[in-house]
Amino acid sequence: MSDDDNKIALHSFAALVARRAKASSVEADTFIHQFAKTISEELETGGDIHLYHFGRFHTTHVDELAGHNPNSGAPLTIPEHTRVHFRPYSALRFAVNAPFRQLRIKELTPDKTDWRIRTGAWISLVLLVLLLIVLGIMAKSWIPTQDASVVPPELSSDKAVVAHTDQTPDTVAPATVPVAPVEPETTQKAIAAATGVIVSPGDTLWAIAATRLGDPYWWPVIYAENRTELSRRNPDLIDSGITLRMPALAGSVNSPNVADLRLKTNGYQMVADDYRKLGNPRAAEYEKVAARWSNE
Repeated sequence: MSDDDNKIALHSFAALVARRAKASSVEADTFIHQFAKTISEELETGGDIHLYHFGRFHTTHVDELAGHNPNSGAPLTIPEHTRVHFRPYSALRFAVNAPFRQLRIKELTPDKTDWRIRTGAWISLVLLVLLLIVLGIMAKSWIPTQDASVVPPELSSDKAVVAHTDQTPDTVAPATVPVAPVEPETTQKAIAAATGVIVSPGDTLWAIAATRLGDPYWWPVIYAENRTELSRRNPDLIDSGITLRMPALAGSVNSPNVADLRLKTNGYQMVADDYRKLGNPRAAEYEKVAARWSNE
């Protein structure tokens, strides 16, 4: 091997192969020549050679093109030809480059395209900021329909079951909130508020159910009542500015009759179905409660 160019002569390579394979120099030399001949014959016929954990030998056709003599600069025509390529597989490429992984490229001459890179980076940054602004404006029109930490209560307990460990059943117990009387107005908004609820930013179905029905755990009934008119079938998102119809209960949430309980069961099942379509893991909890109610 030469120290100045790291090239290895054929006889040295044959000796290396013989030593590694524990074979004679003649056998190694014969193998190397036959190996090279086989590759050449396959490439001449346009074939590709894939060597496992080593790489791929293949050829590409290059059309006739115009060029210049590197010495005189005179124009010349480069005839069409076939070019041989070798692409190492990742295992070989990583092994060869392993000693140089910590090295970083340093530009020794001024980069004439640096201004293009900087300009492209600034344009990308501005577009990203504009995208975030648009997403923020869109997010303001999306309102969560209920507290994401709440899961349906188990029938075996009078306590509510919640997902957060920093809450206890007593802190989220259903609260009865009296319905505030609607003052008579002549506007269309007042008429809509008398028969339903106009959703404002910050409202949730959980809070609306607590205020208008007297029990926040009846929020799936409100969702089921308005599901066909909602723009997105997601129990956790609802548009602001829409008017929600309040379900008509024959009894009350504190003293429901059979029809009211059927509405609640159907509401929980509908929420479970939509959660399942969205891949929400809480679908199982809501379906479990709906199944218990339907069996009783």
